[in-house]
Parts: sequence; structure tokens; C-alpha cells
Amino acid sequence: MKRAAKIASSNNYTESDAKDVHTCMRKAAGIFDYVLTKVSPHLEGSRLEDWHDCTVPVLTAYKIRMYAEAQEVTVARAIQLKHKPDLISALANETSKLFSDADTALRECDVEHVTKWRRYLQIKDQVLAAYARSFQGEYLLTLDKCGESIRTLREAQKLYKEAQNLCKQYEHAPGNSVGEVRPMKHPFFAKLGPVIELRLQKSERENGFIYYQKIPEELPELELKATFGLAAPIQFEMPAVHPIFTEEAYKDFTIQDTSKPKISGSDKEELAPAKETDIGGDTKI
Repeated sequence: MKRAAKIASSNNYTESDAKDVHTCMRKAAGIFDYVLTKVSPHLEGSRLEDWHDCTVPVLTAYKIRMYAEAQEVTVARAIQLKHKPDLISALANETSKLFSDADTALRECDVEHVTKWRRYLQIKDQVLAAYARSFQGEYLLTLDKCGESIRTLREAQKLYKEAQNLCKQYEHAPGNSVGEVRPMKHPFFAKLGPVIELRLQKSERENGFIYYQKIPEELPELELKATFGLAAPIQFEMPAVHPIFTEEAYKDFTIQDTSKPKISGSDKEELAPAKETDIGGDTKI
């Protein structure tokens, strides 16, 4: 997960990097799934409240989020290669739902620990939903459904504005964050607003000159379901135990109570805080 974040934060992001990020996210999803299904059940009875990252809701959210972000790479790739708008709309819609599911998994968690994370997931949900509606609007125009296209693109604008508000909330929300994250400045987010505006202007212009269709009050349903490009977690398997770790070997490990060394005031030294390298964190919003 951290490797994917570091690669994604590079200024020279290449196709090879995108494939690497995609693989890293799928592997991470598989590992979280393994911990959730094989390890977590054995932690029952322990003080899980002291280990916030080992609770079932958090592990579930991590698993879904990794899956969603792997799929987000596919969405970005499909946009870059100018695939059909209905395909991109379906992929974006499926990915939006995944981020929404990850957010839902955290509803019962302590607000102090997950508020910032939930805002992040909500931003992703709204941005991908806006992408889905934007490409749906473009697709409807190709079907000569100009009125429905306008209605859909107006919904995309609404979703984009909601995402902008969530970005402002994210910056001030309580919770941990690695590095300085500014979602509104990320290209994947920043480029979407002008694209929606241009598509809406085109649909309105075409409707005024050619179609003269009534704009429906009801929003067209996203009936499209992705059949290509859906990511899947890479299954993780714990490596086999090395033959040297036998029951007899473990018995040779003994723990004895030892007295703590006495440290005088002159022996104490003030240590400088450890320097940590910023690896980029969750900067690929």
C-alpha cells in the first residue's frame, strides 16, 4: 500500500508505474482479506479496542479500499486511452460503490480515529460518481437523448460540488494523515470540473439547435454494469513454516525476569526526534 502511494506521488508517472500501483493494490487487498478471514477470528477475547487497526470494520474498510483503488487505476487508464464512454461510466460507477461500501464499514468506529479517513472515502465516492455521470451524459448524447444527457450532466455538476465541499471538510477533519494532502489540487479531481462544464454546454447547445427535447425531472438510472476492467484481489498465502522451527526449538526460548539496570541522572541523554522520510502517503486521491 505504501509502495503504491510512493509510486503514485511521482512527478514522472508512467504506464509501467500504473501497472505497478495496480498490482500493489490488488496484493494489499488480498493481504487484508487474509488477515480479516484467517487471523482476526483468533484475536477474539483480546483487547481489540487498544488495536484500532485490527478491528473487523477497519480491516474490512482497508480491504475494500485497496480493491477500489486498484480499480480506480483502471478507470484512469480507460480515460487516458479514450475508451467508449459507456464502458468508462460503468467502471466509474462500480468503483464509486466500492468506496461507499468502505465508508459504510467505518460508521460504527470511533469518530476521533476515522473521521478524516471517512472524508477521504466520501471524496472518492463522489468524484467517481461524478465521473460516471459525466461519461453517461456523453454516451446519452451519442444516442440522441439530449434531454437526458443534460439532466445527467447537471447531476455530475452537483456531485462534483459535493466533492469540493468534502475536500474542505477533509483538510480540517480530526484523524491521522501522512504528508500534506490537497485533494482539490490533484489532476484527477481538478480536470473533472471543466470537462463536465464543456459537455453540459455542448448538450445544451445541441438541444437548442437540433433536438428541442424536454429535460426530464427524474434522473436517468445508471443501468450500465461493468463487464471489463474489474480488479480482483490477489490471494495471499502465508509461507510455510521453516523446518527448523519445531516444538522443541520453541521450548528452548526461555523468558526470565531480570532486574532493570539502574540509570543515574548523568547517564541519561536527551535523544533528538527520529527523522522520518515522507513517502507520499495517500496523495493519489
